[in-house]
Amino acid sequence: MARWERDPKYRRNVTWLLAAAEALALTLNFYFVFSAYLRRVMLAIMPKQLPSDMTLLVVAIVATALCLAVVAVQAVLYVRGRERVRKAFLIENGVMILLGLVWFIHSVTGRGEPNVIATWGGLLLPLVTLFPLLWPLMSLRPPSPAGGAGGAL
Repeated sequence: MARWERDPKYRRNVTWLLAAAEALALTLNFYFVFSAYLRRVMLAIMPKQLPSDMTLLVVAIVATALCLAVVAVQAVLYVRGRERVRKAFLIENGVMILLGLVWFIHSVTGRGEPNVIATWGGLLLPLVTLFPLLWPLMSLRPPSPAGGAGGAL
């Protein structure tokens, strides 16, 4: 039996570490993926009058700050043992990985040669940050809110 399964204090520390890593990874990936999709939507809506890069950057930063606030609240709820939040984290990871892959595939098929930003932000970043967090999220359940031991799957 692993130490995090036996020791409640160590389990709490591992849960905090996982929640913080998840919040940071989701926020970082959200910024890159949201920025790409925002630019694509703006090009589709206003092809001749695309807002300035500064405007798009400000919108992306504000949206990322809102994302950070949401995932920070989710992280705290996850540590407190809310099972629905763990499932929400798993779904969010899957959605961000999928959106990144779609962005990358569209970049490859659209021009023949992949965009460097799409390769790093759409393919490598989600696969390096979010994909490895899927297993710990599936296997580590935080202590229940009633003070119970929680448990692994």
